[in-house]
Amino acid sequence: MLEKMVQDFARHLEAKLDEWANQLRQEWDVAQLEGALIEEVDKLCARLLEHLLNEQLGDAEWLAALKRLGGRLGLRFKEYRWITVRLCHGQCVRVRTPYFVKARPKRGRKKRGPNGRGTHLGLDVLGFMGRCSARLVSEVVELALLCPSLEVAHRALVRRGIGLDVKTLRRLCADLGERGLRQRGTLSLRGSEELSGRTLVIGIDGGRLRERRRKRGRKKAGQKRQGYHTDWKEPKLFSIYLLDEQGQMVKDFAPLHDATLQNHEGLFALLEQYLQALDLRALDNVVFCADGAPWIWSGVEALCERYEWPREHVHQVLDYTHAKQNLQELIELLPARLKDAAAVARRWKDLLWKGDLQGIYDSLCQVLTGRKKTQALKKWRDYFQRNAQRMQYQCFRKANIPCGSGCVESAIRRVINLRLKAPGTFWTRQMAECFLFLRSQLLSGRWDIFMHKVACLTRQLMEPLHGSSLAPDELPLAA
Repeated sequence: MLEKMVQDFARHLEAKLDEWANQLRQEWDVAQLEGALIEEVDKLCARLLEHLLNEQLGDAEWLAALKRLGGRLGLRFKEYRWITVRLCHGQCVRVRTPYFVKARPKRGRKKRGPNGRGTHLGLDVLGFMGRCSARLVSEVVELALLCPSLEVAHRALVRRGIGLDVKTLRRLCADLGERGLRQRGTLSLRGSEELSGRTLVIGIDGGRLRERRRKRGRKKAGQKRQGYHTDWKEPKLFSIYLLDEQGQMVKDFAPLHDATLQNHEGLFALLEQYLQALDLRALDNVVFCADGAPWIWSGVEALCERYEWPREHVHQVLDYTHAKQNLQELIELLPARLKDAAAVARRWKDLLWKGDLQGIYDSLCQVLTGRKKTQALKKWRDYFQRNAQRMQYQCFRKANIPCGSGCVESAIRRVINLRLKAPGTFWTRQMAECFLFLRSQLLSGRWDIFMHKVACLTRQLMEPLHGSSLAPDELPLAA
């Protein structure tokens, strides 16, 4: 049958060839000709895939394997059903797929519940999500993540011949995000990362977005909608990358990004999920880079205690740019009448680079008086003295340890600010968490790894993959 499809397609193309040649000679429109050719090839691909899918879904041995898998998941085979699924270029095809429902209880009264609590288990094993192929979901969600809004993504998809409405785009983003969030920390890694002799750098910072939260109470008279609150929230993000012996970034290890709207304890719990998936014993050093936020460094100290890392192999670095910005606040307190104010400022910056914070203290005590001196000493105690060991920049540079948190600052801008902090954009907590996670995977360069592992989630239970296992209750099944 496949051979006949290909032969029919060849005859169809041969019949259309003269028409296309005349069209090109008359209109000189190569773009239109390309579109026509791609459309014809897509039709052939859809027919071939439809045949192959129906052949696989109707195989008796494969159905027996699905029944065994369904038994492990508390499902039973009910019947075959004809449904419509979408393929990678938006084509819709009809397939006859085995439909599973929740198994009946062995004893006691039958539980009552809503109808339709079933799943097309065969499609789940093949990587389909919401009756869309994994390749289509990948392309659609990727565009939704990169475009400034779902409406813009919808228009771009329509131009490509994929007629998915905004509501379907939102549902696919939420579905893929929820699947990924259940296995957060493992889906982003290949499992073969080489860490021996490397330095692991972890940058931590916070961003900004507006959360959409419904107002409580009754709707006021004459008001069409109840309205909602739009409070600013701080999503917290971390970035993980590797350095070699010379302090250069390892190109073979794409940086790991992830962000969450949880509090600081939730962030460090999420960070631990990623660290547990890495072989930390092979590392030479671990470096934490961040600004002077107290919640970051208290969390870092607690994390180091839990992992019992040797102090000589763990380095905490306060970002040099943030340190200079705070030093500038002290410089601005210098009296205007001070003749050598510029020389004092240069000397303080030099002392900061050398890590001689006591020298800055002695100098400001000499040149400042009164209220300005009190203000400067408070700043010195609260910021510089508290972070003195994290400001040894000259020593860090000699040891090939980074002195700045540029990687995480860049991730904050690309992951959060360029999409989630857009003017007039308000997010529900659930959708914001999905977009934070998905954009982290996409912009870190790990999208293909993530999508492959998501598509294999159900398959792992049927044929366990090497070095990976899932419990039945961790399996995300799509109805």
